[in-house]
Amino acid sequence: MSHASAFAPALFAAIIAAIVVWVATNWRLERSLADERSVVAGELATMSSRLQTNLNSNVKLLQGLAAGIAVDPAMGQNRFSKLAAQILQPDSQLRSFAAAPDMVVQWVYPETGNEKAIGLDYRKNEKQRAAAMLARNTHNIVLTGPVELVQGGTAFVVRCPVYIDDGNSQIFWGLLSGIVDIPRLYRDSGLSSTDLEIAISTTPEPNSAKQVFLGSLETFGKKPVVASVDMTYGRWSLAALPRSGWGQNNGIGTFELYASLLALCVVAPIVWVGFLTKSRQKTIEKLRLHKSKLVRARQRLEHLSLHDALTGLPNRRFVDQMISQPPRPDPQDRLILIHIDLDRFKEINDTKGHAGGDMVLQTTASRLADLTGPNDVAARIGGDEFVVASWSTDPEPKAAELARQIVDALQQTIFIDGAGYVVGASVGVAWETESARDRDLGQLLLNADLALYEAKKAGRGRAAVFTEELRSAAIQAKELADEFNQALERDELVAFFQPQFNANTLDIAGVEALARWAHPRKGLLGPNAFLDAAEKLGRSGDMDKLILQKALFELTRWDGLGMQIPRVSVNISARRLAQANLLAELSALPAAKGRLCFELLETISFDELQPALNEVIPAIKALGIEIEIDDFGTEHASIISLLRFEPRRLKIDREIIKPIIASPSQRRLVSSIIEIGRSQNIDIVAEGVETMEHAKILKDLGCHLLQGYALARPMTSDQLIEFCRMKGTGTAKASR
Repeated sequence: MSHASAFAPALFAAIIAAIVVWVATNWRLERSLADERSVVAGELATMSSRLQTNLNSNVKLLQGLAAGIAVDPAMGQNRFSKLAAQILQPDSQLRSFAAAPDMVVQWVYPETGNEKAIGLDYRKNEKQRAAAMLARNTHNIVLTGPVELVQGGTAFVVRCPVYIDDGNSQIFWGLLSGIVDIPRLYRDSGLSSTDLEIAISTTPEPNSAKQVFLGSLETFGKKPVVASVDMTYGRWSLAALPRSGWGQNNGIGTFELYASLLALCVVAPIVWVGFLTKSRQKTIEKLRLHKSKLVRARQRLEHLSLHDALTGLPNRRFVDQMISQPPRPDPQDRLILIHIDLDRFKEINDTKGHAGGDMVLQTTASRLADLTGPNDVAARIGGDEFVVASWSTDPEPKAAELARQIVDALQQTIFIDGAGYVVGASVGVAWETESARDRDLGQLLLNADLALYEAKKAGRGRAAVFTEELRSAAIQAKELADEFNQALERDELVAFFQPQFNANTLDIAGVEALARWAHPRKGLLGPNAFLDAAEKLGRSGDMDKLILQKALFELTRWDGLGMQIPRVSVNISARRLAQANLLAELSALPAAKGRLCFELLETISFDELQPALNEVIPAIKALGIEIEIDDFGTEHASIISLLRFEPRRLKIDREIIKPIIASPSQRRLVSSIIEIGRSQNIDIVAEGVETMEHAKILKDLGCHLLQGYALARPMTSDQLIEFCRMKGTGTAKASR
């Protein structure tokens, strides 16, 4: 026992020394690995920077050549070769160009070696069609590769859409492609002269070998250092690690040997006591430092959770906390909330990209911050929406003035890449009332949102103040939407029919099917009462389908009664046109060819839906269904975009027809539309014929068809049967 007691301190010191050696070895291993990763990260950052610089330089050269083509789109091969030779620089990785007017390659440079590319139709080439159509449809530069070229070999391909200005709009001319020499790009970027194991992928975390075009997929699973090459036209992920793997030359064996020898010396009780004391002090200091770091990290995380990373403004969570526990500067103050939505942010984001959109958001945040006082809060609550919170004992005048200042400030020009843009904003204002202080402040933000919706309805660049009438209207709109959903399920929608008459003979030339709602409590409702609800619910397409079915049923019924109704016209919405199963449903309809007509409202954005309409409209016409443009003259669609679909008829809106009796200028306008229709073999329908004098003037102007209260009001199918019986002798006279 005495010997054991004598060696107890030394034994304890040896155990402590072994533990210290183990900890030190692990620490040294981690430190060595961190240093090794730092070296690899520095080298990888240099290579990714060079790679990005080289790619951007190539794209700039391609854009320069595209600009030359836009100036002279009919230049020909010789002119193209001269221009390409001037642009192509010796130090560029670009080795050739290919110009494809209307998506078919016609010009190449250099011509020698690239002859096989001439005549290549990107729309028919399975390997290149997707990237080519992406560049065309997005209006952006697209980088793809490695791509197998028709002239042989592989390369990266940069495609740039080219547009020419015809004086009125930008017209798509075709694509300009640049072929990037892959080995030279890698060599000039330093990828070929490194001792690192390199892999490049098109995605940050690839899970397939097809996503890795340099190196192997396994590299991404070896805990590599990762860097990214960010370009406006794509993003690559680079992974790198030493070829021999991590930690092969860290000298850890030598370190362990010396540490063990040193530990053997720490066996004497006095050394053991000194080492223990010193170790304890170091541990305490590390714990203090660690605690300080944890506090700072927690504070940083809390700040990030309450603030927007892009603008630095407080975020939605901050606003919710502020509303739940309002920090009133004065006990008598009342909270003012101003909800802001940018008017033209999407247009900027679509045309200038995310970088342009970010600049708009940051500029907006800066201007809002300049308008807020020391106790006010300007916050970004999501997307292009902001909130300004303020306090006042008399909130109404302060809220009105602050809203005016916000609208004025956000109406000022924002410069992006040297070009000026006016974004503007719509503003909704709400504040605490004296009677509702400290009660449900969360409702205050909803009130501001209702006011914002009212401002956007009234037009851009406006401010609206919340009222109880807005709340009531919102509740009523919600109730109406719920009832309309049920109305579709209960088959409460009915079809009314308004006849259309031959302008010369006043014989019935067709009928238009109109939707009515047989509301169980409110009676018969016109479309103005429920169309908005149908659109917001996304049920307008279902409504169109239901009215079409009812109209075709009645047409069959009229045929059985011997009535000669040549045609029935049915409205079709943009949502219905976009339904994937539309053509299949129409193909199964029993309507005879030429007896069904779809009326497209001019309020449908023809330019935005152009790609879809280019496919759907011809397919509908091929089924024998005629196309008619409704409410012509009320919106922004150009005559060119409308006539591109070769409609059978144009229906002039009632607001244009109404003043023709007293206004010679309106008569001239109608006459011009009729002349356009005649030149294109399109019949003109005049809507809103309220008097027989209207009918006479329109007949004299050469209008083909008339529709309006002066001739017949909308009616049920039974009323139409009786109307036709009274007009004829049991069988309606009709004119096609």
